[in-house]
Amino acid sequence: MSGFAQAVCLAILIGLTGFLFYSFAVGQVIPDQLHVWSVVWGLYVWADTYSGFLLMSLVIYAYERKLGLTILLFLITCSTGNMVNAAWLLWRGPDLFRRISNRKNGHFA
Repeated sequence: MSGFAQAVCLAILIGLTGFLFYSFAVGQVIPDQLHVWSVVWGLYVWADTYSGFLLMSLVIYAYERKLGLTILLFLITCSTGNMVNAAWLLWRGPDLFRRISNRKNGHFA
């Protein structure tokens, strides 16, 4: 995993964490969520986001092979957002990227 990719993951992790704290400080979770669900684009963004969480969970499971850890990370991601996925990529990304880049004859190293 390149230094640039790690920097992007770290920036997302820090940015989303800060924005989460800001949102809890100034927003109202339930009324704001109900507002999002009241408009069609809010529903689409919600569905798209949670589909992405599920797809990333599949990648995590394929790497970790631990269903309990995958479910735990998925549930945390659903309540906090992609900062969990960014943190996982910072942790496991270098090895994952190395394995993908070392493909030979259709097989991963």
